[in-house]
Amino acid sequence: MLADISGKNAVLRALTVYNDGFALIKETRKLPEFPADGVLRYLDVAQRIETESILVEGLDIREMNYEYDLVDKNKLLEKYIGRELTIVDPESGKRMRYRLLSVANGMVVEDLETGEIVLDPDGQVRLPELPGGLILTPALVWHAAPSGSDEVRVSYLTQGMSWETDYVISLPAESAGEEMFSLTGWMTLRNESGMTYEDAVLRVLAGEVHRAEEPDRFILYSAVEEQGMPEHESFADYHLYTIPGTVTIKDSQQKQIRLIGAEGATGRTIYEAGPYDRNPAIYFEFDNIEAAGLGFPLPQGTVKFYRNNPSDGSAEFVGEDRLGHTAKGEKVRLRLGSAFDITVDSGLTSSRKEGRYDLESYMYAIRNAKDVPVTVIIRHPVHERHWDIAESDHPAERKFGEVLIPVRVLANSEEVVRFTLRIDRSVTIAGEEE
Repeated sequence: MLADISGKNAVLRALTVYNDGFALIKETRKLPEFPADGVLRYLDVAQRIETESILVEGLDIREMNYEYDLVDKNKLLEKYIGRELTIVDPESGKRMRYRLLSVANGMVVEDLETGEIVLDPDGQVRLPELPGGLILTPALVWHAAPSGSDEVRVSYLTQGMSWETDYVISLPAESAGEEMFSLTGWMTLRNESGMTYEDAVLRVLAGEVHRAEEPDRFILYSAVEEQGMPEHESFADYHLYTIPGTVTIKDSQQKQIRLIGAEGATGRTIYEAGPYDRNPAIYFEFDNIEAAGLGFPLPQGTVKFYRNNPSDGSAEFVGEDRLGHTAKGEKVRLRLGSAFDITVDSGLTSSRKEGRYDLESYMYAIRNAKDVPVTVIIRHPVHERHWDIAESDHPAERKFGEVLIPVRVLANSEEVVRFTLRIDRSVTIAGEEE
């Protein structure tokens, strides 16, 4: 007789969910009276368990088996081929005895009274018992020796669980310069592991954890946290977020929990244009520092932007982008779209030779049809190795392989930018001249 260790006997259950579609399950359960044959069955485990990762403490286990031949209609009938079953007529309620011959292409049975062969008989099929070898839920079957403990601690990895962060940024009505915004980060958890976890301590780990071809055996321990806001901590080279209290995570469920929140943070809208951009790209930037109302690690996720409409005070969706794992102190730069009311014309205006140098002059004409002033950053790429900025009618900076020129354009106005590049194409490898 098997001794069952049911999930209902769990005294502690904790989960650590990773970005890459797997989770670490940690449970402590009460042991039943130890059976004479030493065979115990650990019930209620994830269907997508990585059996190579199982770690058991509190029992001296000599053999471990994972049984996952679960009950379903076809398996039940296959187990009864050659055996007697009963079919009840749905109208009269009459019970008829048959012997099951095949279920390959519908049911084929033999009437035990007449010996006739019946194909796909009508009625309710009734089986006298659950056939051996089939179980209701996946189970670990152990052959063990007692260790003196009344509890067993089990940890394992399972596929089918993942999480990501979905951010919402709310911007005020459009204005020039720095803007105050609110940021909310929702942790979206998906459970497709084939198991429901009731009253579990939940942690999520932000960062990319390397997995070998064969699952590694490792274990992390966590304790139940006190009630409060989600708690963040650095762990090794990653970041852990602990959800306060306990949660129930049903199988085939998507759950959202507020993970991050910030009010009164400051950022800025940036417009950028290159030589082939008719309309500048719109970016929103902010510094992930305390002085800007932030200053905490931001897990990767999708960021959706809303801006208040001054005509009625409602929020309108204005764009979204992906945010990578961002440490505190880093700058965040997210693209919203392209500006409708700002247009740019650009091109090469002249090219001439002065000694060993080629001088190329460019023009950018920026028109702002908005009712507020804007700053457009010109990003002009240069594909030559040896060059500098000969002249510019606006402050210009050379940064790596680009010319950067911030241009302030007043409301309903146009601003024209002209600059000249000095390029030395005579220089080849290691300073050799042609």
